[in-house]
Amino acid sequence: MGTVVREIEVDAPLEAVWKVVSDIDNEPEYWHGTREVVNLRREGSVTERVVDQNFMGTRVKQRVTLNPEESVEVDYLKGTTVGRKTVSIARVGDGRYVVRASWNVHFTGMLVLITPVIWNHIVRGTENALARIKEAAEGRADAPAGGQASN
Repeated sequence: MGTVVREIEVDAPLEAVWKVVSDIDNEPEYWHGTREVVNLRREGSVTERVVDQNFMGTRVKQRVTLNPEESVEVDYLKGTTVGRKTVSIARVGDGRYVVRASWNVHFTGMLVLITPVIWNHIVRGTENALARIKEAAEGRADAPAGGQASN
């Protein structure tokens, strides 16, 4: 398995940060590698879903667990990606938080052959997603609609 960790500091109240991080139904607004989310079942803080990804049009089955005001754990259960992505929130000061995205996944099938290309895509996509999450949580005018405004 490979690992990628990226983080960004957000100057916003915890409630605002959590509102954006936990908005799993609108994930494509922040994580542009996600084309569409279809929820299969939701029980409490756990959602099972299928996700159509933009990269090579692949589909994965996921289980998403919300740990309120702490983290969102996305388990990739079946498909071209297997493993876990965790997006967590940690306080770093008065009204400031770090949002950290950690990937611990591997790729299946033919994608194994282009793993370095996929990791570069994940790194760039994660950095961009964190920037969009920051903008939305801070209430900036150029933030995605799920948080505050549009692209």
